[in-house]
Amino acid sequence: MREGRAIERGYLGVSIQPVNADLADSLGVPRNRGEFVQSVVEGEAAATAGIRPGDVVLSVNRREITPEQTLSFLVANIEPGTRVPVELIRNGERRTVNVTVGRRPSDEELRQSQMFAPGEDESGEATPAAPGMSEGIQQKLGLGVIPVTAEIARQLGIAADTRGLAIAAVDPNSDAARKGLQRRDVILSANYREIATAAELEAVVSEAERANRDAVLLRVQRRGSPAAYVAVRLR
Repeated sequence: MREGRAIERGYLGVSIQPVNADLADSLGVPRNRGEFVQSVVEGEAAATAGIRPGDVVLSVNRREITPEQTLSFLVANIEPGTRVPVELIRNGERRTVNVTVGRRPSDEELRQSQMFAPGEDESGEATPAAPGMSEGIQQKLGLGVIPVTAEIARQLGIAADTRGLAIAAVDPNSDAARKGLQRRDVILSANYREIATAAELEAVVSEAERANRDAVLLRVQRRGSPAAYVAVRLR
């Protein structure tokens, strides 16, 4: 804590890996120096500064990146909002870009930001449920769901103010899977009641069970398609 406030850590928004022997030889760069950028988070500090996948970052704020001083370590110790030079290699050429360091998201924000990362498998196979998903919904509907945040909405390509539950996991043996529900779909309502939390969906499921109904009617939004109603049987 600093003056009663939590210490904020710096953040670039990149997925990186060390420059091992194979990477070094393929790129023609020194071994064990710098780190290789696998992906860049849209809208974060690195992307805003023009850092791209395939770049090799050599130093941050004139401090070399080594196995002992990693990129993550160096950036985390820079105060968010600070503008620093970042030296990198791109297509064999050295260049320097100036980056305004961002604030490292909380662990929960990071988990959500990676929930629907670009390039993921969208085959519909079951995905391990993340911590915090409702066990009741998983048991009754075979779905792992999380509330739609502005970040998740951005990843899904839907309006930032969308209210609903994003499907993050589907049991392939569930009726939901048989009806075609997939990861990245968004549940907007259940039995004509708008929902934004797992608790609200659980309440609808409980009411359906008390009324001896064997299914719930979900209104589901999929990117690029109009919202549609799907009746999903309870288990």
